[in-house]
Amino acid sequence: MSKILVWIAVVMLAIYVVKSQYLTSKTYQPFIDGCMASGSASAQQCECLSKYMHKRYSDIEMQSIMDNAISDTLMQKQVARDVRLGSASCAAES
Repeated sequence: MSKILVWIAVVMLAIYVVKSQYLTSKTYQPFIDGCMASGSASAQQCECLSKYMHKRYSDIEMQSIMDNAISDTLMQKQVARDVRLGSASCAAES
């Protein structure tokens, strides 16, 4: 019985480590901070927009968006559209 409990503890620890180190977004809070720096949105709206954008783009894409390093015109239009729609959606929720 004690071996089973040890194995369960080891598996739970492994799940925690993987989730906390590899499945958390590294761009979520910096995106909110950048949004807040604009001065035209509330904290609630910035969190909403961050969730909206992170649902649609990976961390790598979000980092490129924040660095303004998207060279593809179609992707730039897509991002602009998503920011516009996300902002409108979040403003309506507030």
